[in-house]
Amino acid sequence: MARPRIVSETKREIEERKPPGSRAVRPHEWLSAESASLYKERVRSSSPFTMYLSTLAESKIRKHAIEEAPRGLEVMGFLLGDVQSWRGVVYSAVRDAVTTELRSTPAKVRFNPEAFPDLFIQLDDSGFDYILVGWYHSHPGHTCFMSLTDIATQRSMFNQPYHSALVVDPLNHDIKAFRLAGGGVEEIPFALFEPPDAAPRARKGRRTRRLKVSPVVSTSDIG
Repeated sequence: MARPRIVSETKREIEERKPPGSRAVRPHEWLSAESASLYKERVRSSSPFTMYLSTLAESKIRKHAIEEAPRGLEVMGFLLGDVQSWRGVVYSAVRDAVTTELRSTPAKVRFNPEAFPDLFIQLDDSGFDYILVGWYHSHPGHTCFMSLTDIATQRSMFNQPYHSALVVDPLNHDIKAFRLAGGGVEEIPFALFEPPDAAPRARKGRRTRRLKVSPVVSTSDIG
């Protein structure tokens, strides 16, 4: 089956928007002591968190990871949302997460190439004018870190300053977020938030990305 590809892209200006306040956010219950310290430091600084993760996206990601954890299989998917700034600080707000059929082992995961059409249909039907703000994957039983393969994936496919990688270990109840930094990655502080509206922002004008199914000579899968 032919793989979908991005055939056009429009650029959006980063909006100046106040992030959720301290009373509207909370830490994830799976944060390690080190990650919780990052969270508390950001709260004290009154600066925006690097990433805000909606409760909708978090529930989808956690459910996906937990479902495959008994077999020790990794999972993965895309993070959809917005990129905004406040007083010169850029942050991302993850509003939803999507995935599709995977080819997974306890040590590696990638999208099943035959399932790409379903994945991009989900993206097209997301219901709002999204930006791909990162990806998520799990390390069942192995704690949360970015392997050399994960870092290579981040560099090649999620290399914008606002792109994040969310890693979940559903067996050890651990979760961390990372971004590129120097020659590697660094952990970033993130917070859970409940969007003020139940549904994501409605589409306005052209979508950020338009997609169609057509043959591609070569494509590297995430994994």
